[in-house]
Amino acid sequence: MIDRKYLKAIAGIFVLFAIGLVFFFIFSAPYGDGLEKTMKEAGIEEGEPVYQAPLNYGEDYVTALIAGIVGFGLTIGMGYGFFKLTRKKEEIKETK
Repeated sequence: MIDRKYLKAIAGIFVLFAIGLVFFFIFSAPYGDGLEKTMKEAGIEEGEPVYQAPLNYGEDYVTALIAGIVGFGLTIGMGYGFFKLTRKKEEIKETK
């Protein structure tokens, strides 16, 4: 079972992520990134995408927040699982 202090830390990270996402949208939406600005200055139009992702973050805050939280949770879970497996392998080697 996960210790209570880790659950509080995870919840705090999720809250900070949600707040940070708001500020990310505020500052990133009206301005393009470096590649977009360079393409606009050079007069190059964006072509058709080579690959279409199976999921879309959406255009509104709630959809992007949910997709971000799901992705963030999956990443944290896979990292936790990886390190837990690594620890078990080390414990097995130490007992031999």
